Amino acid sequence: MKAVCRMIAAGLLLALLAGCGAGQSSYEWAVEPQLQADKIEPLAVSGGGMLEGSLPEGEALLALCAAQKGGLWGLVDGHTGEWVVEPRFSQRPTLCPDGHLLAAGPDGTLLSDPELDRQLAAYDPDLQTEPGHGGLGVEYVWDEEAGQVRRHSWNESGAESPILEPDTTGELLPVRQGIWEYNQLEGAQVMKAQPKSLYAVATADGKLLSDFVYEQARPGSGGLIAVEKKGKWGYLNGQGKLAIPCKYDGVWGQSADRDVQGNDSAVWQRIWPAPCLEAGVVVRKGGEYALLSSEGKKLIGFGTYQALAPAPDGLVWAKQNGLWGLLRPVSGS
Repeated sequence: MKAVCRMIAAGLLLALLAGCGAGQSSYEWAVEPQLQADKIEPLAVSGGGMLEGSLPEGEALLALCAAQKGGLWGLVDGHTGEWVVEPRFSQRPTLCPDGHLLAAGPDGTLLSDPELDRQLAAYDPDLQTEPGHGGLGVEYVWDEEAGQVRRHSWNESGAESPILEPDTTGELLPVRQGIWEYNQLEGAQVMKAQPKSLYAVATADGKLLSDFVYEQARPGSGGLIAVEKKGKWGYLNGQGKLAIPCKYDGVWGQSADRDVQGNDSAVWQRIWPAPCLEAGVVVRKGGEYALLSSEGKKLIGFGTYQALAPAPDGLVWAKQNGLWGLLRPVSGS
């Protein structure tokens, strides 16, 4: 079953190379509604500064989603619609920047569980539980004097605060205004984000696409980057234009032990916008969900389903009559 679903998804991905949400007008069930869950959300990075809320790069990890049922969380496969790990976590599972699973047991502490690791290894050999926060935290900051974006990271020497090199990936980055500061540990000046500064959007090689006018910005995907203004989310494209206006609510929750400036803090929670994937962008307004294309065209209207959630490879999670299934677009002739 899993192999068949991957073949279907691979074929669908080829049909969607033009970008996220190519504009299909009708949908059918790739997997009929059968999964009982209260919520389905992306399995994303936690504790990584600007990486917070970003999706993993590996195909298998990208297919994993967090699902809540009866107050507990587990993991489901976004290709097959089946449980990978039945609900057993007391908090929403996330990934550290190195791709390890951060999952909490009944007492709220992070698990290091060999039995669970064996279960996860059957899904992805590199996936394992991690009781700490491995990997780097990253932020991108604007050096006004140099007129360029610098990359600052912690858990490694950040003394150089290097300027971004030429890059052709098309990635879009959230950027904040920077400030030079002497770091006692590094014994050198480092550039960090200025406290409470607003966000702009830049290309991966450091060219600013917008002014510093956004309250938040999240890592880009599918040619769009989510930006927040006056408490509402929208999406900016690679030309610096608002393809989707800032009028939508966040779609999914994310807990972390760092605040929005990347500083250690008590556990806090934000409601993030959905990433732009091949199927398009899931948005929420007034408690109802819709699916938009990367140009802002409505692909699935508000209230058509009880809920929608991002899924990989051109699919989208949809909830109908209390059960979740996976939709795929039916291309017009």
